[in-house]
Amino acid sequence: MKAMRRQTKAGERRAGGWLLAALLLAGCAAAAPTPTPAPPPVKLLATVFISPTPDADQRRATLMAAPPTPAPAASPSPTATAYVGVFLGEAEVDGDGPAMLPNVFDSAALPDLAATRMPACAIPPDPVFGASWNADARVTAALGCPIQIAAQFRGVTQVFERGVMYWRGDTDEVWAIAISGVSAGRYWYVQAPGQTDNADTLAPPGLRVPVRGFGAVWRGVPPVRDALGFARTDEQDLGMQSQRYELGLLLLDALAGQVFALVVDGTAYGPYPY
Repeated sequence: MKAMRRQTKAGERRAGGWLLAALLLAGCAAAAPTPTPAPPPVKLLATVFISPTPDADQRRATLMAAPPTPAPAASPSPTATAYVGVFLGEAEVDGDGPAMLPNVFDSAALPDLAATRMPACAIPPDPVFGASWNADARVTAALGCPIQIAAQFRGVTQVFERGVMYWRGDTDEVWAIAISGVSAGRYWYVQAPGQTDNADTLAPPGLRVPVRGFGAVWRGVPPVRDALGFARTDEQDLGMQSQRYELGLLLLDALAGQVFALVVDGTAYGPYPY
């Protein structure tokens, strides 16, 4: 009986202990705060900082640190090249002979060859032309240096009141040279002039009207007729030589024993004896 009471009390004590433990646990659970959910992350806005205007020292330091890239230079527009001393017409070359020069010169002035040419010419003047022309400083300055050796050819000549005409048979070229005493004259150059008989023109007594190639130049180029006048002689065959220079031509008339210097601007010097 006593034993049963002891067991009952022991069971009551255990049950009370369990109850106390349960109450303590419940109290702890009730006392613990309810967890608050974490707020969403906040996005920070970038702050724009406006720097003050840099002073001169700061600008120089910036340029030294990062120098500006130079802009590419603009290509110049092509322009037409201007030339001094252009002929209105091409020079014709006959084999190894000299080129014959038109007398029309498209320039206001000749270059100063006396100041610019070489002291010695690569090709010397041919001695067949004599020394008289070379003693005239005007001629040597105007012609410059020879650029071809002398060439021989057969020709025809006719003497006029105030000048002379020459025809080169192998190339059909005519020079009409007006002689003005001691001063420089003029000349005209025509290639393949054609022919005419000028039958409708009468010459004064003792003079002649030029025909064939000379007649075509005399009639077709009015300044030639005015400068030379009528012919004084008939046409005559002759041997001739020429040498081309930088800015002109030497022309030798073996029949009359005379030399003419013809410059590209249309000026004729001579005749000089050889």
